[in-house]
Amino acid sequence: MKKFLFLFTIIASMVSCGEDISVSNYAVFRGDKDNGAWQGGNAKAILEIGNKLTIQASTLNETVAIKIPAPTTPINPKNAATFVKYPLGTTLTRKAIYTFTDNSNLYTYETGIGSGDGEVVISQYDGNTISGTFRFNAVNTDPDSLEPEMVNFQNGVFYKVPLE
Repeated sequence: MKKFLFLFTIIASMVSCGEDISVSNYAVFRGDKDNGAWQGGNAKAILEIGNKLTIQASTLNETVAIKIPAPTTPINPKNAATFVKYPLGTTLTRKAIYTFTDNSNLYTYETGIGSGDGEVVISQYDGNTISGTFRFNAVNTDPDSLEPEMVNFQNGVFYKVPLE
């Protein structure tokens, strides 16, 4: 009986030793908007004609879109020397756009030549998904608007966003 009890104790301890690890394969798109947490859903990356890439996510009344050229070189997420950096606020082909609706009004903020600033860093791109970081200050495109003149995003992250 002692042998049976000893064997049962060993088997029970081996069965209970385990780790439940769950992996999230959902795309992530989030950042700090004007010093408050912001997270968009339905994150997607759209590869357009001319090697243009738009990475975007939305809430019920807000959308963030980052428009950059698609990376042309391999990017190794374990080698920071392969990361691609895109400055914002210097050209019309690299820009960040933030829009929100309030009642029936649409407000647009964006970076452009001499308007706003920021940076996008691509840290993973394999043709199926894209990951990286972003930050930007985008300017209200309507000078007569009563809304704030600028919107600020810091500590932005997009992770495993699928390409369409």
